[in-house]
Amino acid sequence: MSPPMRPTTSIAQLSIAAFLLANAGGAAAQTLGVGVSGSTPNLGKVASAASGDTVFRITPSTGAITKQSGAGARVTTGTSRATVTVSCGNQNNCNTKQVNVRIGSGTWGGRGRQLSNFKVSMGTATQAVAPTGTDPINFRIGPIGKNSSKTFYVGADFPIAGDNSGSTTGSAYSAFYVWVAVAPGTPDGSVSGSGTAVANVFRSISLAKTSDLYFGRIVRPLSGTATVGLAASNGAKSYPAGVAWMNLPQPTRAGYTVTGEGGQTLSINIPSTFNMTGPSSSTLTVTTNNNLTATPTLSSILGNSGTYNFFVGGSFPISSTTQSGVYSGTFAVTVAYN
Repeated sequence: MSPPMRPTTSIAQLSIAAFLLANAGGAAAQTLGVGVSGSTPNLGKVASAASGDTVFRITPSTGAITKQSGAGARVTTGTSRATVTVSCGNQNNCNTKQVNVRIGSGTWGGRGRQLSNFKVSMGTATQAVAPTGTDPINFRIGPIGKNSSKTFYVGADFPIAGDNSGSTTGSAYSAFYVWVAVAPGTPDGSVSGSGTAVANVFRSISLAKTSDLYFGRIVRPLSGTATVGLAASNGAKSYPAGVAWMNLPQPTRAGYTVTGEGGQTLSINIPSTFNMTGPSSSTLTVTTNNNLTATPTLSSILGNSGTYNFFVGGSFPISSTTQSGVYSGTFAVTVAYN
């Protein structure tokens, strides 16, 4: 099951251009602007844990997203990070004055939780003073340049709450702010931009076995080889003349129930064959069959719990020389969100 286990994703973006007039020792005022644009940090589809938070780390240098803790899993693959652009106006001081930057967490909602452990990586900007703190984080970049702009990237830890949180599934978000000020001024929100890390969160997925694949008692043919089978669709037995299949104990299909986010499609993996081992290490190779629909889909809709049921049957050859005795084996079935 994967995991044991990621799109319709609502992306919230905001790009703010604000301005600060800072008196630079009697020289012409310097104008700054800051915005968050480009690729907003997006986890894509995420399966939350049944209990507790799952923390995903967004790496600013590459946009790589990795799980740090928790039992949830990211369904979507790929990279994502925030791009921050700081601009400077038509003043000569833009060529000489460094810029102080502060980044911190904002509001959050859905199963998204507060961002933490902010990290930055320089794009076209140059780092003048190394970052301190984690939330907020403070650092300094070099001069922007007259009528120019510089960029850097933002990463953070993004926790996603589990099923036991009571929060709704679907769109999740966690916002952050970016404040800037001409050095040595302290960023205070006078010039600010904001961004939002987002995810599309599903409740945890689980797979429960409701019955085993049990073939019961079969009498081998007096001569030759025959194939016997148990249908997943209805549990019907198939066997040719010369083979006896006892009614008791009653044969059963292997049955399964998937529980997860309503309306979501599934990827279900069933092995095509597996072996049952009997006396003196003799084996029977079972070819499986199943009653999966073309596109397995959980019942109900997004925001509600849904289920999907299916069965697995099997067939195998038996001959007059097959050793008598009890045969048994195992096979693994896994399920994941598409």
